[in-house]
Amino acid sequence: MAGDAELIYVAGQCDWDEDKGGCQPACAEDDVLLDASGRVYRLTRTVDGRVVPEATGATRTLIEVLGLVKAHAAQSGCCCVAKLHAASIRQAIEMVKSLDEQQ
Repeated sequence: MAGDAELIYVAGQCDWDEDKGGCQPACAEDDVLLDASGRVYRLTRTVDGRVVPEATGATRTLIEVLGLVKAHAAQSGCCCVAKLHAASIRQAIEMVKSLDEQQ
């Protein structure tokens, strides 16, 4: 749902291509993909019915990504989200995988 703090973990290009997260058909116009370096990709271009990420040139900081992860954790019912910490964007993104595995 638009505006929700929903995050989907995608391990890599192969998982994206195979749509293992089941997110490609559900991409909204304002959805983006963040890589482990914080680079932002737009998800509005399709080729043969598949979403093709397009680099925007924008990046997100660790603080911004961690804020997204904390909002996702809170929406998922996790407690103590204020204590979540990551030393890198990669670690923050890996938290999404860990949080989803706990549910």
